[in-house]
Amino acid sequence: MDGALMMSPAPGDVLHQYVSSELTGQLKKAIRSEGAHYRVAAAVNVRRGTSRLHVPDIVVAARDAVRRDTMVIPIGATVLLVEIVSKSNQSQDRVYKPALYAEAGVPAYWRVELEKPKRCVVVHELAGETYKEVASVTGRQAVDVAGRFTVELDVEALFDLG
Repeated sequence: MDGALMMSPAPGDVLHQYVSSELTGQLKKAIRSEGAHYRVAAAVNVRRGTSRLHVPDIVVAARDAVRRDTMVIPIGATVLLVEIVSKSNQSQDRVYKPALYAEAGVPAYWRVELEKPKRCVVVHELAGETYKEVASVTGRQAVDVAGRFTVELDVEALFDLG
């Protein structure tokens, strides 16, 4: 990125993968129920310009930008990017990536905190050139995604490995 190689290990813990799957499901359900023209994808390439490539944990983008053969989604087609904070790259997920996403004009950014006792989804919306925190959800709550659609977010279900 910007001439520097940035590497981090793939999140291998079950909780990270479970949260990703459950949140992806909640987002898909919201999009289907509202007839929104978006698709949800997990761990796909998002390109900004010619040299920046990001791999957010979850991407919500315009339906026509996400097809079966899609390998890279242009960042301008995204409406929401989600990062699930990993122990190995906390500062990237909390500071560096959101700054880049805001600079690129992505309307919404969510950060999922996995560690107890702070387990939550922190909801941010673009306000000018930076993100503004609009909610920190720990239970069930309807969350507006940058005026595009509403998700009935159930954070407790994200962490219920049952």
